[in-house]
Amino acid sequence: MKSERGGIALNLTLIVLIAALCALGYMLWARQSSNNTAQGTNMSGEFNLSKQNKQSETYVFSDGLGTAESVKTDNPDETGAGVVKTEIFNIDLNNDKIPDRITKERHETGTAHFWDEYKIEINQNGRYKNITPDGFRTTVGAECALQKLQFKFKPKFQVVKISRPWRDSWDAPSMATRTVYTLKDNKMIAGTPEKMGTVCDVAELFKK
Repeated sequence: MKSERGGIALNLTLIVLIAALCALGYMLWARQSSNNTAQGTNMSGEFNLSKQNKQSETYVFSDGLGTAESVKTDNPDETGAGVVKTEIFNIDLNNDKIPDRITKERHETGTAHFWDEYKIEINQNGRYKNITPDGFRTTVGAECALQKLQFKFKPKFQVVKISRPWRDSWDAPSMATRTVYTLKDNKMIAGTPEKMGTVCDVAELFKK
């Protein structure tokens, strides 16, 4: 009888021990799974960048000009149209240690559409020479932008223009084209246009 009781007690002890180990293993697995989810990892331990980026990415387009040296504001006419802001940026564009000038004008139309017009001028012995390429302006609708420009100053001055043609309506996507302008011999030279894809808002393509 004592032998049988001893065997039963041993079996019960083993059962309790196995149950405790199983519970501990489950707790460790649940904790690891929770950490993976919080950190955006998958079951293989690989970091899920796309999932995290969708949650945290908040891209806001900038034309790259920064803060202007001078700003002039005006009131639109009775229809809500006209130049409402003029910003001047004094930046050395050709590395001759003399500040050149970029002027940005905001044009309102009295509707949801507006545009920014840019003028690039090189300072030559105190006189400014306009070297702005044709069509250096944005085209912005209520939902989508058809053309935007972004200025870059390092390692050298260049301007990226991405535009697409209007088709059927403002928010109808069309094929966008990217053109890079570089400064050479105090002239803005256009590079070869590159197709970027079909979009509604060209501002999205500056993220690439």
